[in-house]
Amino acid sequence: MSKGYHSKSPEEFREYLKSIGNQKSKFRWRQIVILLDIFLLIFVIYLVFRSLNPGSFEDPTQSAKQIIDGNPMYLALSREVDDTNQGYFLFIENNTNQDQIFPDKNWEGEFRILTKEGVVCFSEKVKWDSKTIPKFSKGFLYHSLSIKNLQSIAEPCYSEIFDVDYTFFRSKFRNLTLSFSAQILLVTEKSQAIFQIKQKPYRIKKEK
Repeated sequence: MSKGYHSKSPEEFREYLKSIGNQKSKFRWRQIVILLDIFLLIFVIYLVFRSLNPGSFEDPTQSAKQIIDGNPMYLALSREVDDTNQGYFLFIENNTNQDQIFPDKNWEGEFRILTKEGVVCFSEKVKWDSKTIPKFSKGFLYHSLSIKNLQSIAEPCYSEIFDVDYTFFRSKFRNLTLSFSAQILLVTEKSQAIFQIKQKPYRIKKEK
């Protein structure tokens, strides 16, 4: 005999319909509870990942702002697409009522490339062009790195700086765990500071 309703009583028929409604309601609540559990699990994974990688959700192309000799400054990565050079902007805020000339004659700058573990792979002196920043405004000093100068560095630096076997999808996941850092060490007459930003590996073929 096929399954279904076989009662002759209207009251039993109403009870049968009510039981079906209750079963559907329980099924919906089970679905909601499962979805909530999945959401909470994803949220917990997000919190754990964020605690283990505190810099992953910050803007990787801009350093923290520091006040050097009274002037707020930060380092930023140029977003211009260039296969031969990478630009870096040292933004400086002039909050005084007088125009200021940067860099000061006593400034010394050094640019560095480091692995994720902090190993210095490359360094060079920074030579900024003199620039006047008007009062109550912001300007920048520019440093250009020739990528060609990095192609002769040894391992493990090379594998962190260059993505030899680049593919679009693999690079998205690779950036979560593999990267390198760019630094500018600034020494003035009164203070010393390090501006650091995180970078994705360059997409380039290794020369044989």
